[in-house]
Amino acid sequence: MKKAVLTALCALSASSLTQAHDLWTYAQDAEAGKPLKAVLGYGDNFPLGEKIAEKRLHILNPLQLVTPEKSETLKQQGENYQYVSPQALGAGEYKITGTYNPTFWSKNEEGWKMQNMNEVPDAHYCEQSSMYASTYFKLGKANVTEFAQKPVGLELEIVPLVDPTQIKPMQVVPVQVLYNGEPLKGATVIGTTDTLTKLDWDAVMDHREPQAFSGKTDKKGMMNLIPLVAGTWKLKTSHEADFPDQKVCQKKKMYSTYTFAVK
Repeated sequence: MKKAVLTALCALSASSLTQAHDLWTYAQDAEAGKPLKAVLGYGDNFPLGEKIAEKRLHILNPLQLVTPEKSETLKQQGENYQYVSPQALGAGEYKITGTYNPTFWSKNEEGWKMQNMNEVPDAHYCEQSSMYASTYFKLGKANVTEFAQKPVGLELEIVPLVDPTQIKPMQVVPVQVLYNGEPLKGATVIGTTDTLTKLDWDAVMDHREPQAFSGKTDKKGMMNLIPLVAGTWKLKTSHEADFPDQKVCQKKKMYSTYTFAVK
């Protein structure tokens, strides 16, 4: 019994520690006729970016720019979290996506290792973590079409079911969570905004980011978000499953965010 309780406590501790950082993205400078400047946020400094530790860069893929017709890789330029488009963007609809490759994290008495349980035989917890991030924006006089409300195909994805450019405070905003393209029932979606986080930055830096909203999805993977204040918002959700080979790792965990502005 004691062993079971200890294992459960270790798992809870492991979950909070390995998810100490979020992954998010947003368009920092987007104007028709000019190259896009975008940010890959990884850490705590939401909504701004911060320099990513060199030892983590290999697990983060370059940002992707997605249109209704195609997808292209953005070029890293400037600080290692800053990206630009290869050419000027025209009027139209766009999405930006970021991904964190599946990575093993095991914990033993010495701490966390970027390895599986075969490589860390005395580990008492292991998870394979994956992260995903997405956002939407439009340029020029382009109309918002169904593209804004469609998934781009991330393993775990949050999709707004309304025009994300017109969200107002106190508006009921339906969103859907998809796992491998299928609705995910019972997923917890947590929302926060820079309007709140800047009021308690000590909590943010201590991995206790103030939350502005929380809800669970129904059988269709849907829930209603009610943003109470204006600001830059980040929705996040997670999903876990048993890792196929328990001798290698215990859990497979996925995390996903969606960012948007409430005006």
